[in-house]
Amino acid sequence: MSSPPRGLPWWAWTLMVGTLLVVAGLVAVIALVVARVGTDLREAAEDQPADCVDLAHAVGAPDLPDGTSAASCTYIGFQDWQIEGAMTVPRAELDTWLARLPGSPVLDGAGCTDDAVACAQVDLTQVGDKIDAHYLDVAVLSENDGVAEVLMAAFTT
Repeated sequence: MSSPPRGLPWWAWTLMVGTLLVVAGLVAVIALVVARVGTDLREAAEDQPADCVDLAHAVGAPDLPDGTSAASCTYIGFQDWQIEGAMTVPRAELDTWLARLPGSPVLDGAGCTDDAVACAQVDLTQVGDKIDAHYLDVAVLSENDGVAEVLMAAFTT
């Protein structure tokens, strides 16, 4: 008759537990390094000049409002992206352009930052995959003789 099988010796259990602790420690260190590198890369992301028509296309418009001038835009991208721009736009054309966007947003003074006289945020998340941006922020900084100084930002989050 054979003897019953014996369990693992104490040193084998110690070796397995030690190996598991080393592996868990390595996983934790790798996770910290990856998180830190990701943060450094986002902080290192530089603004890049962009064509302001890309801002319009990102929100589903074929072009910027008629009469837009002095447009200067910047692309900022990493995992999410943003195209922001400053421009001069006839106020009536800006209102017409906004009315063609989903939800027909209207510029309003409520909820604006201190430096804006009118603003709107357009939620594009309900439109689906037809539009690249998730949101559009529009802020009118000043208005003189029917011409507005405008800041726009189209972004994913």
